[in-house]
Amino acid sequence: MKIFKGITVSPGLVNGLACLYADEAEGNVAHYSISDEQVPNEILRLKQGFDKTRGTMQEMVKIASDTFDKKAEEIFNVHMAMLNDPGLLNKISKLVEEKKVNAEHAISDVIEQYINIYKTKQGHFQELAHDFADLRNRLIASFTGLSGHFECPEGEKHPVIVVAKRLTPYMVLNIPRENVLAFVTKEGGYTTHATILAQSLGVPMVFGIEIDGNFQCTDNLIVDGFTGRVISCPDEQTQKHYDEKIEKYNKRRQTCALKAHIPPKTKTDLRVKLKLNISVPEELEAIKDFNHDGIGLLRTEFLFLERENPPTEQEQYDMYKYVLEKAAGPNGGKPVTVRLLDVGADKLPLFFNLPPQVNPDLEMKGARAVEAFHGVYLAQAKALLRAAVHSRGGDLRVLYPMVSDMTDLATFRKLFSAAKKELRKEKVKFKANIPDGIMIETPAAAIMSDVLLKEAHFANIGSNDLLQYTLAASRGHPLVEKRYHILHPALIKLIEMAVKAGKMHNKEICLCGEIGSFEEFYPLFLKIGLRSFSVAALKFPHLKCDLMHMRVPKGAQGATLLKKAYAAKTKEAMDRLFRKSFK
Repeated sequence: MKIFKGITVSPGLVNGLACLYADEAEGNVAHYSISDEQVPNEILRLKQGFDKTRGTMQEMVKIASDTFDKKAEEIFNVHMAMLNDPGLLNKISKLVEEKKVNAEHAISDVIEQYINIYKTKQGHFQELAHDFADLRNRLIASFTGLSGHFECPEGEKHPVIVVAKRLTPYMVLNIPRENVLAFVTKEGGYTTHATILAQSLGVPMVFGIEIDGNFQCTDNLIVDGFTGRVISCPDEQTQKHYDEKIEKYNKRRQTCALKAHIPPKTKTDLRVKLKLNISVPEELEAIKDFNHDGIGLLRTEFLFLERENPPTEQEQYDMYKYVLEKAAGPNGGKPVTVRLLDVGADKLPLFFNLPPQVNPDLEMKGARAVEAFHGVYLAQAKALLRAAVHSRGGDLRVLYPMVSDMTDLATFRKLFSAAKKELRKEKVKFKANIPDGIMIETPAAAIMSDVLLKEAHFANIGSNDLLQYTLAASRGHPLVEKRYHILHPALIKLIEMAVKAGKMHNKEICLCGEIGSFEEFYPLFLKIGLRSFSVAALKFPHLKCDLMHMRVPKGAQGATLLKKAYAAKTKEAMDRLFRKSFK
């Protein structure tokens, strides 16, 4: 048995046979030199290849229009626009002429430059690399006639778990829907065009899995689209556990589909606030039919990254106003919690122009970033104060990142005082009283939460960073994940401290980190008093469904669960405990 940990982009639970899918065009690119006399003919071949690919794309646009929604058609129109960019054909033609190489060679080299450029970007721009890779393969296929195919006959006849280096829009269209149980890939992204298409199939999808040498056709696979785990050739105990889990999951899905309209609550009618984490505005469309309790975390980094200059106050105001109106729901009244720009080693705006840092994860964070780049944060604060006027009966709430003590909190509040002063001077309408909260994502904040929550209106627990700084271990590193449980006993203690401080001051404590995506942890969360959670949109329906079937452990049962969690000595012991508690 082998267990692989990847990144989930579409949830679900399935068990089935693996079937490897290969794109022949990607591995069969002809490279050879040509003479001066052959150049005109090679340019003609190149143009014919473009024309043939254009015809194929037009067919795909029609298929997408007939079998998927309008968004699918738009995706292939984007690919068509990339192909029709005259600059692309000109660059490839120039390479053929100057380097005296064949058309396929030139196509591969030029588009590889685009791919490498976009791979260094972040967010949506980084994911454009996948579109260019797909375009390259389509162009190469126009010369070779080779295209993607299953490496075993099962994929053509039966439902299988599709295992591939990467998923492309063309793969999604070419593989019959009824033959797909799940997708497992090495490369991928949350908002790639292939992911968007695949999500419409309603099957689990996990990327970030090392494919080469780890999977064979007809391997027995379990894909856990809630935890991002892919289990190859499971042992008897694991197989039995997942057989029961999959059966329960399928039954619950049927029941919960009938109760999608009711608010989140447990089987014993305990009302639980279930909110949503939003990273980019496009996600708002996916939640329009959810009966949720508001936006628990709106990340604003999408406005700041991959730009030469910071966004203007007006640009931010327009975006926050749009999000408020979109997220409030048809009847309004739902809160939207907006986190100020949260910089870090993995999300540092280009325009900050920082000198090399000894430890990027610890230096320019939170209030220190506000003081260093006051103008950037002042524009954001002013935009939020102005946008709050349009909250349609709900609250716009502002969230301060990486707060560790009262001095940090004072720095953020001083920023908003300055913003209000400027707006008054400019005679611009704004909402003066916005609830403000803190992110509890350092041990210091958890330990000082009883003091901080005397002042702050609410708190969000950022469990990802809180775990990282508690264990002095980089999150996401394979060695760290292998050694430490994601719900480490030390983390539970810190969360419990924050929850008690919230109760003491009658302030809402909302858990918005990754651990909130694991349904098996909720009996413990509810036991220690957590009643508010904010999760990714793709996790929301399933967690809401799980809550409907969950009882809050009471009395001796609850005390025993908590005691066992604190007493667990190994990662394996914690896994066994939560696996048992959720049955």
